[in-house]
Formats: sequence, C-alpha cells, structure tokens
Amino acid sequence: MTTYIIVAALALLGLIITGIGARLFKINRAQAEKIAGLQNQLSVLCIGAVGTDERILRFEQSLNKVKEHQNTLDLGMGSHHSYDHAIRLARKGVGINQLIDSCNLSDEEAHLISRLHGTDGQNLHEMH
Repeated sequence: MTTYIIVAALALLGLIITGIGARLFKINRAQAEKIAGLQNQLSVLCIGAVGTDERILRFEQSLNKVKEHQNTLDLGMGSHHSYDHAIRLARKGVGINQLIDSCNLSDEEAHLISRLHGTDGQNLHEMH
C-alpha cells in the first residue's frame, strides 16, 4: 500500500510539474511576442527620430539663413539711419568733423553729405 501511495504521490507531482511547465512555456511565449512587438515599435521610433532629426536640422538651417538675412537688413537700416541723422545735422549747419564723429562716417561721406545737404548744399540745389 505504501508503494501505491508513493506512486500516486509521484504521479500527482508529475502532473503538477507538467502543468507548471506548460504554464511557464505559455508565459515565455507571450513575453517573447511582447518583446518582438516592443522591438518593432522601437525600430519605428528610431526611424521616426532620424526623420525628425533631419527636419530639425533643415529648420535650424532655414532659421540661420533668416537670422543672417535679418542681420544684413539691420545693418543696412543702421547705416541708412546714420545717413538720415547726418543729413539732418548737415542741414542745421554742423561741421564735417562733427558729422564724422557723431554719425561714424568716413571723411568722404561727411564731405558729400555736407555739400549736398549743408548750407552750401542748399545753394547748390537752388542753382540746378
């Protein structure tokens, strides 16, 4: 009788181990499928990130071009503003040296503005 109990216990133990093994096999297969799905998602994200990086790079290049263009425009407007200020000063009768110092003009520019727009420049316009 003891042998029957031992055989029955071993059979029961075998069934339990087989059931646990089958359950572990199913869990392992489900986890492998999840891992494969996650790897696919990661691949898609990496591909998307590369595309996004390229777009960001293009946007940065465009932004740099716009900044350079804006700086060029600002520099042009700054010099135009200096000329306007120099013309106003020349019309008030300011000397050439003061035009050079206050408006950051070259000697030739100051002479030209003084001739065209200074008190002598008004006489020149009246002649024509």
